[in-house]
Amino acid sequence: MLALTVSLLMTVTMPPQDRLLVERAAHCGVDPYLGARFLEIEDLAGLPPHLRGMTLAKACTESRGNPKAIGDGGKAVGIIQLWPWAEQFIHDRTDPIASIHVFLGRLVTTERTVHRRCPDVKKRWKLAWIRINRGPFWRRADRKGEARCSGTSPAGMKRLRRWRRGPG
Repeated sequence: MLALTVSLLMTVTMPPQDRLLVERAAHCGVDPYLGARFLEIEDLAGLPPHLRGMTLAKACTESRGNPKAIGDGGKAVGIIQLWPWAEQFIHDRTDPIASIHVFLGRLVTTERTVHRRCPDVKKRWKLAWIRINRGPFWRRADRKGEARCSGTSPAGMKRLRRWRRGPG
């Protein structure tokens, strides 16, 4: 079934880089048609080229492509595991398209404002992704309340880099 769906998607006009991203996401469980829609939404959000496919990588990492996934003790819901803060913007976190819109909207907003608290940061998009995933402030006892201006790459970003490197 997956091979048929992917082969049908290949008949759609799509750049080879995008086709590769959709294929790799399909292998981990993301519906190829949904993956193509995610890339369209990324275009609308105006993401930089190095983040192309981030929503696919995040969907693979967070829920293996399952729009009904529930994690983190019931707090994280949907294909990209949005927390309850997202209900300010959408009513149903299991709607994959709406979830991607909310996530990318928050990402763009966070990237634009991250320089206020973290003026020396060079990779603002990476920090914005980290702050959305883990919160804008540290919760560790030794750094409680301090602005989060650093952190390790999110797992989705690592997966995206691996996909871009080549086969495997």
